[in-house]
Amino acid sequence: MGKRSATWRVGGILLAVCGVLRLGGAQMVGSPVVTQTLIDVVWALGILVFAFGFRRAGSVVARRPLGLTALIVLALAPLVVNLSYNLAPVQVVSSEPSTEWQAFAVSWTGAAVSIAAGLIAATQIARLGAVPARWRWAPMWALGISVGGAVLVQVVWVALGAAGADQAVLVAVGLIGWVSALAPTLGLGVVALLAAATDRAPGVDVFRSS
Repeated sequence: MGKRSATWRVGGILLAVCGVLRLGGAQMVGSPVVTQTLIDVVWALGILVFAFGFRRAGSVVARRPLGLTALIVLALAPLVVNLSYNLAPVQVVSSEPSTEWQAFAVSWTGAAVSIAAGLIAATQIARLGAVPARWRWAPMWALGISVGGAVLVQVVWVALGAAGADQAVLVAVGLIGWVSALAPTLGLGVVALLAAATDRAPGVDVFRSS
């Protein structure tokens, strides 16, 4: 078995668990704040496992500084943003317009930071060669699906607000939202587990003649 398998297996399980929590986390844990914090912690652990690896060979960016930095930011940004918002004293105040704008600004700033870090990390994974060719573009695809789906959902919601909502459209929008949320979590988790299952150590030519 290859040196990368343990890293990819553990990281894949953590991302898959993150996706499962997104699917039904509120019912499993109860408090939305606790649920979101748990999701963010599991996400951070999964990404950090992929970033550093249990060995250097397990790192999806070969522990290169740019890739490592991008993955660390990607791992911690949701946790920092959500904790800063949920624990801020301004939460005690009623829903004033200024508070809503602050929440909006914090949310979109965190999203922008995560997207930028994700794009850098996915680019590094694709070009450094630490991940086999068949899997190395998976993070870029997951990022594209996640961002594209989220943007499409926002556009459709704005259109629905102006034209009225049809039930079939609402269902379709909900499905797109779930796919965009699960692509970088459950989706990449499954890909990582498949990669771990097919990773093999280099063969040794025992019978090669000199």
